[in-house]
Amino acid sequence: MPVKRKTPPKTAALIDKALEAIIDQWYLSVSDYYITAEKKAENPGLEVPEELKRFHDETGHRIKFNKGDLDFTYGLCLMLEGDSCALEVSVNNKVPNFNYGELVRRLAAYYQQNKEKQIEGFKKLRKLCNCDIFHLPEDLQGSITLETREGKADIVRLAFGIEDEYLDDLVAEPPNFMELIHQYCVAPLRRIYAEVFRIKRK
Repeated sequence: MPVKRKTPPKTAALIDKALEAIIDQWYLSVSDYYITAEKKAENPGLEVPEELKRFHDETGHRIKFNKGDLDFTYGLCLMLEGDSCALEVSVNNKVPNFNYGELVRRLAAYYQQNKEKQIEGFKKLRKLCNCDIFHLPEDLQGSITLETREGKADIVRLAFGIEDEYLDDLVAEPPNFMELIHQYCVAPLRRIYAEVFRIKRK
């Protein structure tokens, strides 16, 4: 059985840098479709609120959408506690009567179906599966937390433990590590939240 070790500060910083880059790339990939701080700076006469924002601070990395019916924020943060290292992916929701049960059901079904798929791109980790890198409990539905806040957005959170045995190899290939996090941890929540959001609007 592998010996657990604390995540070195340098490794933690590299993981956090990958999360920051994911949010920045996401922001840049969709910024053409929204009013941003950059567009307002280029056009001083543009007196409308920003529709897309990004934040990087001690609480993590976030991208906020606020255009028409869209009013939500996705977040990414690194959690270090004792010898454990985990990524938390979250979404803030302000949609009233949102079907959280359906969101959780679809997420659980996705990860049950995809946890044993082999990862791609890494030279030293070719034979590993998603579940070898990212740890999710068997009771996934019970691990997805919902924080309800009076007068504020609800927050849905999902945490992925990272196998420390592979951390050095993961952070050694930043582009592949970012793609792995995006495809397995971020994109499913983004896609499934949007699906359930559209159901609510019908």
